[in-house]
Amino acid sequence: MRFTVSLKVIFAVAAAAALSMVNGASASTISWETNTALGSCQAGYTCDSTSRTFIGSDGITSVTATAWSKNNSNVIETAQLGFYSNGLGVTNNANDGSHTVDNQGYTDFVAFYFNQIVDLKSVFLNTYGDTDITAWIGTTSSEPVFTGQDFADLDLAYGAGFNNTGGNVNREADFGGNSEFGNLLIVSAMVNNSDGYYDNFKIKALYAESATTPDNDIPGPATLLVFGPAVFAMGVMRRRARKKHSAEQADAVPTNEQEEAVA
Repeated sequence: MRFTVSLKVIFAVAAAAALSMVNGASASTISWETNTALGSCQAGYTCDSTSRTFIGSDGITSVTATAWSKNNSNVIETAQLGFYSNGLGVTNNANDGSHTVDNQGYTDFVAFYFNQIVDLKSVFLNTYGDTDITAWIGTTSSEPVFTGQDFADLDLAYGAGFNNTGGNVNREADFGGNSEFGNLLIVSAMVNNSDGYYDNFKIKALYAESATTPDNDIPGPATLLVFGPAVFAMGVMRRRARKKHSAEQADAVPTNEQEEAVA
């Protein structure tokens, strides 16, 4: 009985340790570099002024970027996507401002469509003025087309856009600690530019985490360290049980003297 209690303790410790390891396992951050120095076109996809597809640092998750602008009639139309040393920019049909994402005249944005659901974390911006953004994160069954829509339509489709403000500095715009799951990210120069400064930036990188935790988050050696003592103890218990059972059987068989006395 004393050994049985010890075995239960070992199993309890092993289970608690395993649970702790599972809960403590976190998905790795995936990055997409969208500048000419580090980013490259994903083979088999269109990579020109219409759209560009990048592969993530995990070698699996891809994202396709397209450029758009809201014109002076408050209607969204297609734009040209620029691929530069400091990241992605937009050239709209009015050719206003610079080849950046800006809100000088037209309001430019880049839509990022992922090949799977991800937990979006942040975006890195290279400044050419101000770096205030409006962003939307949502889920869509196919790569969206925004022609003829306005920003209110984006709010209806993906939830209200949220603002992230920053000054004239290269920075990582964080989407916060809450889980922001989706396969679509829209990054726009701030829609309602209330501070009086034109937003003007290029998008250098994206960061996210996988929406699912891989089955192999607990490495094999660690698993053995957790469950090894319990497995060993089980083996010892079984051997002792077999010995005890053999001894009981031996006691149950009468000796010759006992047989004669019975006779």
